[in-house]
Amino acid sequence: PVSIEYTASTVSKVSFVATRAYRVKTITGRVEIAGTGGAATAVIGKVASGTAIASATALHTGSFNFVGTTLTNQVLTPAAAANLEIAAGDAIGIVITGTITSASGVITVNLVPV
Repeated sequence: PVSIEYTASTVSKVSFVATRAYRVKTITGRVEIAGTGGAATAVIGKVASGTAIASATALHTGSFNFVGTTLTNQVLTPAAAANLEIAAGDAIGIVITGTITSASGVITVNLVPV
């Protein structure tokens, strides 16, 4: 699995580079400390080598909520099947919208080799 930990100072970033082909199975996040600065969300996405994470293709529908209920899992709905294919050399990362202030937690992307 790919675990994307976040804290109040986290910015949009890459957390994993694939060395082989994978398929995304599930994406689950958990808020340990909820953000307090208003709306703040994230999209977990993939990009090809040479592409900024800000231009990521989303791996799920909707978004992860940094101000969601603490200690509660947020299961993200998978995107269309073609978007779940991770090629060797692709990167997986987080794209943040808003300011996550005091938030902390983790988002885990479960992958299977193909």
